[in-house]
Amino acid sequence: MFLIEIATPSGSLTSDDRATLTADLLKMYAADGDAPEETLSRGRMMTHFGFNELEGWTTGDGPWRRGGTPPIWITVTVPEDWRAEMLYPTMGALRRSVRAVDRRNGWERAIGTLWINVVGIKNDSIGLNGKPSTADDVVDCITAEFRQRYAAGEVDVPEGVLVDPMCGMHVRLGPDAITMEHNGETLGFCALSCRSAYARRNDLPVPA
Repeated sequence: MFLIEIATPSGSLTSDDRATLTADLLKMYAADGDAPEETLSRGRMMTHFGFNELEGWTTGDGPWRRGGTPPIWITVTVPEDWRAEMLYPTMGALRRSVRAVDRRNGWERAIGTLWINVVGIKNDSIGLNGKPSTADDVVDCITAEFRQRYAAGEVDVPEGVLVDPMCGMHVRLGPDAITMEHNGETLGFCALSCRSAYARRNDLPVPA
């Protein structure tokens, strides 16, 4: 669940600008080659971008004037349980995209003309398919097809890596790897959200 709304003054961005603003986040959230296609497909379906072109955009210094660098106001909505983990990579990807648009248009961006707000939605206030849901419900929905194959023993594990049992992402062991022990086995996870969801599904303590 990644819901991204990008607000700008009406008519300030071209179609190429809009494509550039979405590119890095699409790469992060929906095009990772280390995840199985069924998980990526669900992830793509549940990632939404929208552009809101606002009339009469005005700041404390007066109205924005066509031809100047347009202000940009981006709101990213994710489950609250994911927010802290996704905050910095999400803001970084969007900043890079905005800089690329500014360079192409020769815009000099003043302080206070770019706002990126990452908003977390609490469990049971997430409306997956219009029903009160939790962050774990979202993970379950994205990973349902993979987990069915995993439970049936139909997933090949490449040598030297672990496979996240929730989403199928390849995890390489190292000092920054996210892991937990279960039934005498070391399990690797792509993110804290997957590890927490796995722990709760299996009635295990959620690691701190």
